[in-house]
Amino acid sequence: MDWQGQKLSEKTMEIMLIAFAAMAFAVGYAVGSFQMMLFIYAGGIILTALVTLPSWPFFNRHPLVWLDPSEAERNPKPQVVPSKKHGAKQRQK
Repeated sequence: MDWQGQKLSEKTMEIMLIAFAAMAFAVGYAVGSFQMMLFIYAGGIILTALVTLPSWPFFNRHPLVWLDPSEAERNPKPQVVPSKKHGAKQRQK
């Protein structure tokens, strides 16, 4: 799953959970059953998980292009030069 796919997955999850919460509340209120509301919302959570958790192909429309290993060997990683640490200055009174 690429970065844009993760964003799409998260947005889809938010929309689906809010929609199922609203629908579960409305049906539970209309029927007068707290248990029915919980069953509808639990089903919505399961359906949302099935849609957003697997790495479906439509979440990978913009794959990242990684550096080829042979190219990485030709261009070595720059070495970090440690900086000089200044000791803590003590105050003199």
